[in-house]
Amino acid sequence: MKNRNGTKKKVMLITPMLHQGGFERICVLTARLLQESYDVVVVVFSMEDIAFDVSGIEVIDLNLKSRKGKIGKIINLFRRGIRLSILQKRLNTDISYSFGMTANIANSLSFGAKKKITACHSFEEIKDKHYMRLISRCSDQVLCCAKKMADMVQETYGFTNVTPLWNPCDIEQILAQSNLEPDQDITFFEGQDRVLVSMGREDDVKGFWHLMKVFRRVNEKNRNTRLAIVGDGDFGDYQKMARDLELEGKVLFTGLKKNPFPYLKRSDIYVLTSLSEGLPNALVEALALSLPIVSANCLSGPAEILHKDFKEVESKPGVIRGDFGILTPVLSPKKNCSVSWEEGVENPEIKLEKAEEQMAEEILSLLEDKELYESYRKNSFQRAKDFSIEKYLEGLVSCMEGL
Repeated sequence: MKNRNGTKKKVMLITPMLHQGGFERICVLTARLLQESYDVVVVVFSMEDIAFDVSGIEVIDLNLKSRKGKIGKIINLFRRGIRLSILQKRLNTDISYSFGMTANIANSLSFGAKKKITACHSFEEIKDKHYMRLISRCSDQVLCCAKKMADMVQETYGFTNVTPLWNPCDIEQILAQSNLEPDQDITFFEGQDRVLVSMGREDDVKGFWHLMKVFRRVNEKNRNTRLAIVGDGDFGDYQKMARDLELEGKVLFTGLKKNPFPYLKRSDIYVLTSLSEGLPNALVEALALSLPIVSANCLSGPAEILHKDFKEVESKPGVIRGDFGILTPVLSPKKNCSVSWEEGVENPEIKLEKAEEQMAEEILSLLEDKELYESYRKNSFQRAKDFSIEKYLEGLVSCMEGL
């Protein structure tokens, strides 16, 4: 898109870092998608530990990484806003588009771009009323990565400058990367065992303690099963759980992977135990690799991805075998890595919450029912196409150009 003088419009994409995570990946993909029609620059607060390929993309480091203490954080927010404003004016920025809470705040506080767009990618963001009021009042458009999120923002706050825009999924790239050689030994994924997989950083919101207990029950019933967790962070609590649950050799923590798709491709079922999400990219990426999915029906995202009409199932109790995956009841938000066993029986089973039991049973159903498994496997790839980069780009350009 061009200005009146015939030059390409200048678009600034803002993200805290390019270390790992869903919205960082979207930022890099967005930069590549817009490069043909716009003059694009990516701005970060720190260049530490870049985990994405940014070759061919102009990246500017504000060198204003996180600071400790409440006062330090507040000072940093305003410094970022001022530094962004100076940079926006120097580059003659037409549109600034930010990803993530701290980037959205800095973008909202800046004043050098002609148009400002902020993007919400998690349910936790929209619960913060002060934050939501700031970004809504100080940006021209607020994008929500899920329709459910956009509905909630409009209903809760009455904002009218809110638009849903699903995260993009570059299916061709995912398939191509899944065929590359993994960067570590893949013996764990070989053999007759069926592999459950989940992907995400180590964070309590991911509910990985539930995943460990659910897998223990699955493995009690089907010994030919394994679990892989792909993501960065300190998984010490969960490594201890694996020992306490007698799962040594059955659980693999791969650590951060710049290309996680060879591991997903070699797995059999994707499991999501998150307590809340926005629109989880990992579910769409799993669909693109034809993985059947069992997911907690948390707010928001899973129902919207795994069923045609999410409003039919978003608050429905019990297990829901959706159009494109299986939804199980919401899991308890209280972190509990302790392990307890049934007593007074010859072969005690681990004690589970009801929702954990239901998730384990649905995983076992997929493992045992070949027809059910293949039906979800067949539908997965078709659903992934609804999150194509073409649809994302069309919606984003419409927002940026006010179409």
